[in-house]
Amino acid sequence: MAEKTVEEKQKKLNDAKAALEEEKNNQANQNPPAVPTGSDLSWPSSVDFGKLGKGTTSDLTRTFTITNRTSYDMVLSASSVSGYTISGASGTLAANSSTTVTVRLDSTSKTGRYNGTLTVNASFVNGTGGYYPFTIAIYAEVVEAGYSLTVSPTTKDFGKLAEGYEEKTAKDAAVTVTLENKGASSVQMNGVKGNDHFTVTAVANEYITLKSGEKTDYKIAPKHGLAVGSYTDTITFRTQEGATVSFKATVVVEKKLAPLTVEPAALNFGTVEEGYTAPSYQTVTVKNNTDRAIILTQPSSYSYEISTLSQTALAAGGSATFSIRPRTGLPASQYGGVVEITGGGEKASLNVQFSVSRPAGPSSFNDVAAGSTFAADIAYVSQKGLMGGVGNGNFNPQAPITRGQLVTILYRLEGQPAVSGLGFSDVAAGSYCEKAVKWAAATGITNGGTDGLFKPNASITREQMATFLYRYNQHKGYFAMKLADLSTFPDASSIASYAKDAMSWANGSGLINGTGEGRLNPSGGATRGQAAAILHRYCVSIGQ
Repeated sequence: MAEKTVEEKQKKLNDAKAALEEEKNNQANQNPPAVPTGSDLSWPSSVDFGKLGKGTTSDLTRTFTITNRTSYDMVLSASSVSGYTISGASGTLAANSSTTVTVRLDSTSKTGRYNGTLTVNASFVNGTGGYYPFTIAIYAEVVEAGYSLTVSPTTKDFGKLAEGYEEKTAKDAAVTVTLENKGASSVQMNGVKGNDHFTVTAVANEYITLKSGEKTDYKIAPKHGLAVGSYTDTITFRTQEGATVSFKATVVVEKKLAPLTVEPAALNFGTVEEGYTAPSYQTVTVKNNTDRAIILTQPSSYSYEISTLSQTALAAGGSATFSIRPRTGLPASQYGGVVEITGGGEKASLNVQFSVSRPAGPSSFNDVAAGSTFAADIAYVSQKGLMGGVGNGNFNPQAPITRGQLVTILYRLEGQPAVSGLGFSDVAAGSYCEKAVKWAAATGITNGGTDGLFKPNASITREQMATFLYRYNQHKGYFAMKLADLSTFPDASSIASYAKDAMSWANGSGLINGTGEGRLNPSGGATRGQAAAILHRYCVSIGQ
């Protein structure tokens, strides 16, 4: 009985306390503060989903709590956030209690950043001052699933480098490219391939590990010593996981310009027959590629007519022009060679080509077959009346030509003028060559031998023939052709002193060339056929 009385008393006491507490709460809720303050609530400053792989359907939810620290009931209302579904942030939050808020990312179908702000308004039940707003930042980034690299920039044109460029020039041209791990997983760099013409240098570590979102830099430059040409490499950066990204690099190595250049560098005027009309002039441009002024020297050539330079003083990078064409009246021969343009210690070369051929020409001699070696030459000199046959319809091209015959030919070429004066004692009066020998002596074409004799019936040597022609050319005042350097011939030292200039002139003019053995053979004889060929070339050269 006593125990029951105690229990009843205890129950009445507890009920009284509860009623008192309820009354106190009711009184409190009936008279809360006007507006909650920041200290009345607790909430997180942000919710971060981190990086999520594109297309993933897991790990798309985050939760957090909002706590009411006061003794008054509150009402919460939350804003919407684009890209997210929010639940649990709106409704009544009892005094001294918490609510769990769920944030769900709606989709990972597209890569990108999904950042937003959740705004929650809190007010007291029966409060009189409105609401207290607080914000929670929400972060998420959707990246390519798995392993993914990007490179920036993706291409680089390194432009043009001059042939022979220095290693420093190549290094100075280097570009920095940045690789970024755009995937959701970490990757370890594992070298490059395809860099055949470019150097690739890791700024940090060639085998660096990149977490999602991390970057690393590489320096890329043309390799030193590339030859002239155009180069394009597709440089592929690799990872141990198999992810790759490519960078395209291009560079052109240009041929280094000489200080002085000509354009075009070569001209070919083709092949014509003797008696040709003058070819058309071709224009050549000379350019100063140095960083200083240059004074040009007027170029010249025996075989080619060259106009005056448009200007001789060339500023740095300046240019001048001239026109060039083969001379008219050149005898049958090859006129390939080099025209040099000089100035300021520099030189440029223009390669020229021109060929003159002999017309076949008919032959009226029994012993000269049409198309044979000297047929055209013999036809020419016979039609000109310079050389005739030896009787019975023959020319006898293999017979040696004599000294008397050659001066007679030159006398005929001169038009057989009247002569006077003394001749030589060994030239008979009334002989076929008497007048020719007197004319040759009077004009200085021949002085005879040291014994005072002319020796008209002696076979003429190659150096004597050259001397007679050279002196005749001087007598006529014709243009002096360029003298050749005879030092390349092994028997040049055997040329008689009186004939050195004559042989140099005859060789430089293409009248007398070397033998099949590569010798000049100055004391060797000449046949009538050879003489016809030499005379033919000479006559054409002087326009006859």
